[in-house]
Amino acid sequence: MDMNLIKKFRLSLSVITGKLVRFGLKTTGRSATALPGNIALRIEPDLLKVVNKRCKKKVIVTGTNGKTTTNNLIAHILGGDFKNILSNLRGANMPQGIASSFIENPKDEYDWGIFEVDEGSFISIMRDIEPDYIVVTNFFRDQLDRYGEIENTVSMVYETIKPINTSLILNADDPLVSKFKNLNKNNIFYGIKKNKFSSNDEKVVETRNCPSCNSYIDYEYFNYGQLGSYNCKECGFKNPSYDYYIENINYKDNKYCFDINTDKDTFKDTCFEYEGIYNIYNCCAAFTFSSEIGIEPSKIIDRMENFDYKLGRMEEIKFRDKIIKIVLTKNPIGLTEVIKSISHDKRKKAILFILNDNPADGQDISWIWDAGLSKFKNIENLKKIYCSGKRAEDIALRIEYAHVPTEIIKIDDNMHESIKEAVQEDVEIAYILPTYTAVFETRDMVLNLTHSK
Repeated sequence: MDMNLIKKFRLSLSVITGKLVRFGLKTTGRSATALPGNIALRIEPDLLKVVNKRCKKKVIVTGTNGKTTTNNLIAHILGGDFKNILSNLRGANMPQGIASSFIENPKDEYDWGIFEVDEGSFISIMRDIEPDYIVVTNFFRDQLDRYGEIENTVSMVYETIKPINTSLILNADDPLVSKFKNLNKNNIFYGIKKNKFSSNDEKVVETRNCPSCNSYIDYEYFNYGQLGSYNCKECGFKNPSYDYYIENINYKDNKYCFDINTDKDTFKDTCFEYEGIYNIYNCCAAFTFSSEIGIEPSKIIDRMENFDYKLGRMEEIKFRDKIIKIVLTKNPIGLTEVIKSISHDKRKKAILFILNDNPADGQDISWIWDAGLSKFKNIENLKKIYCSGKRAEDIALRIEYAHVPTEIIKIDDNMHESIKEAVQEDVEIAYILPTYTAVFETRDMVLNLTHSK
């Protein structure tokens, strides 16, 4: 039998079967971000190679924090100029997630494939997808039981990129990322200059050693985690010169405003609705990539300022006279930065932590003890803290050790009851901080509550 006919048959069968699975999941109210692709890949293992051929251009976004937001920002920006875009917008960043995105929207040709890729899946996906650009955001400890120590993750990504011909968009402020300049690719660097939110000391960093010679590395300042201005006195390893950078960051009206600089222009007072310095890095990464492929800066800024991403990444939902904000927290750096961000909010507030230890969350929850929660003492108008999820008592104990008064802490492993109580508190804003496997369920529960108000 003709092998081409067999391949075409397998491809058609994989897409049709995937669509049927997707339909079944959707009709029962379940997520269809991974299983349709998983089934399709069993029928046609080369499905991602098909995706690769059908995308004229491709960009992969990888790293620990910021992948989903950066990926979705890029897709939103490019969507104004290109009609046919394929992207895994719901954060399913393993092979089955990309396959599921294709099954949802199969076409013979796409202008761009924009793919968020999990570090653990990077090697397998790069066997099939040949990107024109790779955006590397940062490297932090995440799911130690799955990835191992951070050096393993950095080395895995580094060695996978080494033999391929691609352009790299690199975060110059993370020494673990800027070491990729040694790969001698077409490197574009972005970062954030010293600003009023920078600090001279940072408790939670992933490395104090130079990635080049392993000597102690000096910092002039930190923006968050190990991201900042660094210099090794032994070998001279330091931040590469910025091609794009952000400065003059201010926090007003519960959002950040800043200036974006290129080698030609400065674009003042760009505002982004999502809080946290880490989200400003996401903006800088998306702006850098979009500018590099030729989109006008004025268009990029307008689209960034009108970006509205859902699904638990700083998502705001109105409920009666208050705001409910869902913020994914999954590792020590992320939790540290979320607490810092909340500390800038002067509104009357409640916080609900939902800590799970399912395999997708990482079953080792010791990371909560590495998070810098000292900013709790700076949170004004904090009325109540709820602790829920499978490891509710563990997160409650960690919060107590941050010198939070025990009388404002309530423990209940029933997520639904905790969410109901938190959103009904007499506050202006209720922050809900779920780990990964609780994000979608939390969002569904909140939406059900708001729709039944």
